[in-house]
Amino acid sequence: MPKTERILKVMQRVYERQNFTVGELAEEFSVSYRTMLRYLHELSHLGVPLYAHEGKNGGYSILNTRQQRARTEQTGESIQRIIKPQTLIVGLEMKIPFTAYYMSHALKPKLWQELEQRMAEIPYLRRTSKPQYVAAVLNRQQIYHYVAGMEVTTIRDMPERMVSLTLPTQEYANVYA
Repeated sequence: MPKTERILKVMQRVYERQNFTVGELAEEFSVSYRTMLRYLHELSHLGVPLYAHEGKNGGYSILNTRQQRARTEQTGESIQRIIKPQTLIVGLEMKIPFTAYYMSHALKPKLWQELEQRMAEIPYLRRTSKPQYVAAVLNRQQIYHYVAGMEVTTIRDMPERMVSLTLPTQEYANVYA
């Protein structure tokens, strides 16, 4: 099973169980404790509201609505789980080694800024009241692969130095800032 698919299954299981330990999930998914810990960190970065409980009887749980509302008020972000149909994307990509992941925080805003400036070059943009921006993180083993893009109706006539991506129908984390 590909890593992305496994992480989505872990996310689904986390929402079903509400309270769990890393060891329980690692055993359930037949992965090491360390691997499951990495998956949970990735889910947290994707917006899954995980809360860690310390101590002998510790583990993880999903933040309740009140706690989530407080986080939303603090950060100004709202996170929603959605099932999205197949989506076509055209945009700019960044590929860096995972060991240099920290650099992505400085590079992402520049990527989005360039996309904003070049938006008129993208043919077949999906016309909606607000532009449909999409950020995709792809698993490429040792490479952190990030795509800043726009939803399009078809992938043809690609602008220079842009990439296309087809996201399959599945559940995604939708973050509203």
